[in-house]
Amino acid sequence: MPSPENLAALTDPTASAAPRSDLITAVPTPFLADGALDVPGTKRLFAALAARDVDGAFVAGTTGEFTTLDDDERLAVLDAGLEAFGAERAYLHVGAAHVRHAVKLTRAAVAMGGRKLAAITPYYFPAPLDAVVEYFRQVVDAADDAAVYAYLFTARTWTAVPHDALAALAEVGVAGVKISGESDESVATYLANAPAGFEVLSGNDIAYGELVRAGGQGIISGVSSVFPQPFLNLRAALRAGDDDAVSVATADVARAVGLVRAGSLTHLKAGLELQGLPAGPVRAAVETIPDEDRAAIAGELERWNQ
Repeated sequence: MPSPENLAALTDPTASAAPRSDLITAVPTPFLADGALDVPGTKRLFAALAARDVDGAFVAGTTGEFTTLDDDERLAVLDAGLEAFGAERAYLHVGAAHVRHAVKLTRAAVAMGGRKLAAITPYYFPAPLDAVVEYFRQVVDAADDAAVYAYLFTARTWTAVPHDALAALAEVGVAGVKISGESDESVATYLANAPAGFEVLSGNDIAYGELVRAGGQGIISGVSSVFPQPFLNLRAALRAGDDDAVSVATADVARAVGLVRAGSLTHLKAGLELQGLPAGPVRAAVETIPDEDRAAIAGELERWNQ
């Protein structure tokens, strides 16, 4: 039976449903100068990001450098995500290169209270579709009744999931997908193939508005960890159906994405440090940030803080 609030919305002729347009921040993982995991810093950063009006956080994903974390570190980061964002806003990434490892992490995440889990496809070796479906069947079984999202990132995993395979994932209990590294056309095709009730989230920050208008449920954005306001403005404009505000906010989002090189880890961490938030070095072997890029990020932060 609907709650009184939902019943009122159903019977109120002036009520209108805003489009689902979740803003989920992909959170970086802070490290100390010597490369050790900064657990207190992680908790402080997550608490600061959780205080923003975001719909959730993607914890220990690509932006969180999950491939550089051992299991104890990863579980500590997941626990910090739950503590800061709560079970309904924390998307805990438990994906691994092979299913036994993913199942182990899934069980641990559920034991600590996780209700929303995400798992990248098997990676390094390109997995065939039947192996991908079996991988997620086992992860869903291990998750008990927690929601499981499939994280599709062909460019980083070498595992390609066909557009028409979403129904097979739904059949084994997967609740939705996060799609990264795909063209707008490819994401649109995934949307067209999504079964009813199956969620489609995108990692393409710039396409936030287009995705929502095409029927997607939201964005998982690393850039919003540094520049939240353009994304919050765009979400508000989408929910209000204000096309002019959508255009302005989309331009601001594109500018933010360009300044941090579409989510470069060193650029994101520089942006956090410029705000006095814990970040530390990048563990992964990546390029350092040029001084002029750091200065440009500082200038944009000043603009938003005026």
